[in-house]
Amino acid sequence: MEDNNKEELKQEKISEDKIENIDTNNEKKTDLSENDNLNDYKDNENASEKNVEDLDKNENLEQDEKVENKSETLNKKNIKEIPEEIFKEDENETSDGANKEENKKANKKDKKIDEEELFRKKVEELRKKNINNKPPFSSMTFFLLIFMAMLGVYYFIGNKTTTGDIQTVTYTTFVDKLKAGDISEVYEKEDMVYAKSKVKNVEFKTKKITTRIGSDANLMNIINDKNIQLKSVDSYANSIFVQILLNLLPMVILIVIFMFLSRKLMGGGSGGVNPFNIGKTKAKIKEKPNVKFEDVAGLDGIKEELTEVVQFLKDPSKFIEVGARVPKGVLLLGEPGTGKTLLAKALAGESGASFFSISASEFVEMYVGVGASRVRDLFDEAKKNKPSIIFIDEIDAIGRKRGMSRNGGNDEREQTLNQLLVEMDGFDTDSQIIIVAATNREDVLDEALLRSGRFDRRIAVTAPDLKARIQILEVHARNKKLAKDVKLEDIAKITPGYVGADLENILNEAAIFAARDNRKVITMADLDEAVDKIGMGLGQRNKKISEYDLKLTAYHEGGHALMASILPHADKVHKLTIIPRGNAGGFMMPLPKDQMYVSKNKILDEIIVAFGGRAAEQIMMDDISTGASSDIEAATRRADAYVRYYGMSDLGTIHLVDNQESFKNTISDETNREIELEVRKILKTQYDKTVELIKENKDNLEKIASLVLEKETITGSQVRALIAGNTVEEVKEMTNEELEKYY
Repeated sequence: MEDNNKEELKQEKISEDKIENIDTNNEKKTDLSENDNLNDYKDNENASEKNVEDLDKNENLEQDEKVENKSETLNKKNIKEIPEEIFKEDENETSDGANKEENKKANKKDKKIDEEELFRKKVEELRKKNINNKPPFSSMTFFLLIFMAMLGVYYFIGNKTTTGDIQTVTYTTFVDKLKAGDISEVYEKEDMVYAKSKVKNVEFKTKKITTRIGSDANLMNIINDKNIQLKSVDSYANSIFVQILLNLLPMVILIVIFMFLSRKLMGGGSGGVNPFNIGKTKAKIKEKPNVKFEDVAGLDGIKEELTEVVQFLKDPSKFIEVGARVPKGVLLLGEPGTGKTLLAKALAGESGASFFSISASEFVEMYVGVGASRVRDLFDEAKKNKPSIIFIDEIDAIGRKRGMSRNGGNDEREQTLNQLLVEMDGFDTDSQIIIVAATNREDVLDEALLRSGRFDRRIAVTAPDLKARIQILEVHARNKKLAKDVKLEDIAKITPGYVGADLENILNEAAIFAARDNRKVITMADLDEAVDKIGMGLGQRNKKISEYDLKLTAYHEGGHALMASILPHADKVHKLTIIPRGNAGGFMMPLPKDQMYVSKNKILDEIIVAFGGRAAEQIMMDDISTGASSDIEAATRRADAYVRYYGMSDLGTIHLVDNQESFKNTISDETNREIELEVRKILKTQYDKTVELIKENKDNLEKIASLVLEKETITGSQVRALIAGNTVEEVKEMTNEELEKYY
């Protein structure tokens, strides 16, 4: 029994030595080569064997297997598990490589977590610092408290002349008191005369009957006869405190009025501007936005550009080794709603740098020099918290071209721009501060602002294509329940030109429609209605419309649909309705294609489609209405661009547009006259073609108008099925699968 215990103690000792050696070996693994690891292991094995010899020199080789078995037993007793591969002399090389990669990934992940935690602590410290530095009350309240304290001290201490109770008596009683000899002292103060009693701590007062006590002969005779002391006390108005107050009060009132008006003119209320801090920046460090690049859909190429900026901020060594420098500025260009601000938030969220956000209009106030001061203060704050990102939204508010204003320029705006130019690329610049700006007016920006060295990267954020629109819809649909019939691809197809904000609004409106009907799931009908509402306005199904107007609207919209279906270069029809929306009595929704360029034939066909409504009224109703006014405007606009901008007319390939920045017209009256005649000729030619096409397809127009009058809304597939030769009854009985071939 004792031998068994002794043997078990020996094996436990061996296992403990093994564990210590294994831990040492694992620490060396990450830095040493594979051969070194094997040598270290052998050394540790020898050390273990030496310890065994100290316990029992006659131990045989079979004890190694017992040690392994005993180690498994110790694992069950919550002792750290010993990796089996350590005991093998021929270690697997690929396993070591995998372990190293896992260690590197774990270290990078821990480093990233530490950086994020450090940023949060930094923001929290700055927030607490700002809270602690905030005074308990405003400067105006402080001055008012001091004034009230001084006023109280004066009235209760500085102006005290009485020593006892004061009794108001009549003039006759007052004279009797003097004659009785009970008065020791008489003094006058303002319009009252006072008398101190000799016996009691009492004073008597009465109103004077003369302006001064010396003019009252009766009182003066009694005072002289009784040998009473006579004094004169200064009134409140003659005191030094009151004199100072009267001199300073107008100035204090003016200052208060000035501060009040300043607050009203520059923000008002609690959000107004403190004149004493008017040069301070309004941009404050913000917490890292909870937005990542994965939340920005449909802008893959742009995200790649910004990813490099993130890498610059996190680890610039890779770029510095090849001689690259950090881009100082990134200018995001694009129409409103394309996602410029969202990209800036994602950039800040990915980089982990300090993020300052401000609108360009916040730099400029009513005082000259304030904007430049705020720019300096903004960059000073950014330097204190570098690496940092400064996001300036709508930079065209201060970045307009200098000296181009028709009103003589704006000194305050130009000074602000000059200061921004110096901070971005002057004598004292910082490579760890990156400026990100957004605008939809690149054409008005100053050339000095756009040059390399300031905004090194100009990224155009355009309207998304079909694939991008599908991705954007999928992102915004994450938190919404969609019915099985919903096809986001179909919604993306009918929304060309829509930006990310429009697509998000479509899904939001569809969700509102579902909630209005007490449903928790969004259907395809909700999405279609949302597209119509955003594109044309709210539907007015209950609006009373005369039969004549309904028929005229059916022919009018049918004319548009007919022309769009038979012309080869026109966009095909998606939907046709006679339900009023907005200011329109009905509308024909086309299904545009995503095209980079617009051809000459397409413009001419679009003019014919626009004229289709007016021509249909003329042929089918033998009358015309005001409903075609917007169509005529659209056709004229296309014809004018056809001549002036694109050089597609007989006037030749010339750009015939006035320079908007010039103070004089660059096109003569004769040329303008020629342009007008050419536009008129194009419009007349296309309208005549439209009338001929309506006459040739009068039967098809009748069928389209008949079906839309009956159903109020029909699809483009139904329109094309009618034009293909099907009757109205046949189209009405067609299933969705049968109509699919006309899509």
